[in-house]
Amino acid sequence: MNATTKTQFVGDASRLKSRVNILKRLRPEFYEKEVEKIFRRGWLPVASLTDVPETNSYAVVDVPTLKTSLILTRGEDDKIRAFHNICRHRGNRLVPPGKGCKRAFSCGFHGWAFANDGRLISVTDRTQFDDLDEGELGLLKVHAEAWEDFVFVNFDPAPRESLREWLGKMYDEYTGYFSDREKIASYRIQVESNWNVTINSFSEGYHSLYVHRKTVPDYQGGKDNPQRHRAYLELMKRNARYTAQGNPNRKETPVEAIAYGHGRKMYPAFPRYMPSDNTVPPGVNASRNENWSFDVLEMFPHVIVLIGAHWHANMWFWPVDAGRTDIRVDFLAYKAETVGDHFAHAYFRARLREVFREDIGTMEAIGAMLRSGAMSDIMLSRQELLIQQHYAAADEMIQQP
Repeated sequence: MNATTKTQFVGDASRLKSRVNILKRLRPEFYEKEVEKIFRRGWLPVASLTDVPETNSYAVVDVPTLKTSLILTRGEDDKIRAFHNICRHRGNRLVPPGKGCKRAFSCGFHGWAFANDGRLISVTDRTQFDDLDEGELGLLKVHAEAWEDFVFVNFDPAPRESLREWLGKMYDEYTGYFSDREKIASYRIQVESNWNVTINSFSEGYHSLYVHRKTVPDYQGGKDNPQRHRAYLELMKRNARYTAQGNPNRKETPVEAIAYGHGRKMYPAFPRYMPSDNTVPPGVNASRNENWSFDVLEMFPHVIVLIGAHWHANMWFWPVDAGRTDIRVDFLAYKAETVGDHFAHAYFRARLREVFREDIGTMEAIGAMLRSGAMSDIMLSRQELLIQQHYAAADEMIQQP
C-alpha cells in the first residue's frame, strides 16, 4: 500500500463494533427509544442561517420525528429563537409553511398576535376572557443557538450539555468557512427506509465506485487509489468526518469545461485547492491533503454536511417512523456575480442532484430487503468507521437513564 491509498485514522475506535445488529433498529419499540433518548435530548441542526438572514426574518421548519412544527426567528436584537408553531389560544398552527420577514405573527383562527420574540401582544375581544394572563401565554420556547451556517435546537427542558459541549472540538474548527454563500437549490423526498440506513449512505465513500459508476465514474480514485480509500478519517465523541481524495488522473469533460469555464470549479471537477493553514479553518481538509476533493462531516444524529472548496451541501435525515425518512438537501455555493457563475451553479446543481438520486435508489433497495428479516447484522470495514461511530453514539445515548 502506498502513501496515496493509506488512510490516516484519528480518534478512539476502541468502543466501535464492525458487526452491528440492524434488524432490531427497524422495530417500532426500538425507534421509540431513539426518539426519546436521542432526538428529544440532543442538539439538532434544523435549518441554515441563510433561512433567517436578517433582522425580523423567520422560517417555519417541520420536525416530523417529534411531530411538531417550529418557528425560527431572528429578532430585533439579532438573536435566533425557536418556538413551537402553535397558538396559545386553541392550539391552531400559527404560521403557515414558508419563510419571510415579520415583527409579529397573527393567528388565522381568532387573530391572537405574538411578537417574533414570543410575547403575546394582542388578544381579540380581551374583555370576554376571565383569568387570562398574557405574560404566561407567550409562544412555547425551544432552546435554540446558532453555530456557523446552522440553527440548532434542543427539545429537552434542561439540556444536559451546552451546544459547545455537544459539538466538542469541532465547535471552533470551521469558523467562517460557510459564510458568504447563497442557497442555490433545495430538495425534499420521503423514502421507504429507516433513518439510520439513509444517513449511513453518506457516511462512507466505499460505495462510490459502484453506485455512481455512470454519473461520476472517475471523480475519485485513480490508479494509485483504486478502492477509493479515504485520505483522513476522524472520530470524535459523537460526530465524525472524513476527507475524500480526488482522482489526479481525471480528465475534465467537455461539458465541465464549458460549465466551469467562466465560474469556479465545483463538483465533480475539483480545483487544486491547497490554501495555507492561515486561510482555511483546521476542520476543512484536516490532513491538508494535496488531492483534496471534499469532506464529509456527520453531525450526529441526523445531518451530513458535504464540504467543498467553493460549496457545501446540508443534508437532513429526519425519521418519520421506524421505516420512513424525510430527507432534505440544500446546496449552497459562493455568491454568483456573473453569468458564468450562474452557469457554473446550474451545472453543479444538476450534477449533484443526479448523483443524489442514485443514492436514494440504493437506500430504498436496502430498506426493502432488511424489512424481510432475513439478515440481522451488517458488517462494516475500517473505511466505514463513521457508520460504526454512528451506532456506538446512538447506543450510548439510548442506554442513558
